[in-house]
Amino acid sequence: MNNYLRNPPRVITDILKVASEVIKEQGICSIKMAVIAARAECSKKTLYNHFKCKEDIVVALFIMHFNDMADKINDIINSDTLSNQEKIIYSMSYDPVKCLAANQNDLCINFLGVNPHIYEQASPEFIGNLTIIFMEVKEQTEKLWQHVITEGEVLSSKEEVLKCIVSLNQVERGAVAMGQNKFVRQFGHDFDFRPTFDLLCNLLYSLEWKHKCPSLSYDNMLKTISPVVSKKTKLDLRHYALKMESLKESIDL
Repeated sequence: MNNYLRNPPRVITDILKVASEVIKEQGICSIKMAVIAARAECSKKTLYNHFKCKEDIVVALFIMHFNDMADKINDIINSDTLSNQEKIIYSMSYDPVKCLAANQNDLCINFLGVNPHIYEQASPEFIGNLTIIFMEVKEQTEKLWQHVITEGEVLSSKEEVLKCIVSLNQVERGAVAMGQNKFVRQFGHDFDFRPTFDLLCNLLYSLEWKHKCPSLSYDNMLKTISPVVSKKTKLDLRHYALKMESLKESIDL
């Protein structure tokens, strides 16, 4: 099975663009396939030829997000100016930075991971395509770390490296989830990615390295990531006008 949503036909691109707008307006639970077809100016037959149900559309949007992320991470990994340590941390910073820098009305796609019923309802070909995406992301990680190990840059055992990779992924996914949590952000909680970046670096350096990269830094990460974040060229987290000061009060212990 190929990653056929990497370069989708124009009709699919148009349908998904319209679908994302409808989801933002009405929510995933309320959208109607007929509405999407009407707005996309295609027949319902054409729509159903490509998407059997709205869950297919949600998974397709998720896949396209991952395709974009994978392409940007490839650019980071293939950079001739970054060290391998920078490539590891900066590639893991891309998705959280993109989510944190997102506009108020950007579609939050992270709910796919916390709503397993979507997988149960989506068509097998979309679930299969999603599996291909996860395999591609896994191969990216393996390729980068295998190069690090082959070059003798890390002196820790492979078992320790594998544990570190798991921990890094957990922190990255947590940062993405928080960055896309509109319910939290709309009540005045603007997140600073610097503590998460520092945690990623600390986890990386829990391993024994032959040499630590002197240029690995938060500021250099932003210089690398910002130009490839499509929505913004500067990380600015304050997009939400609605404030609930009571949620920001300090806690007395």
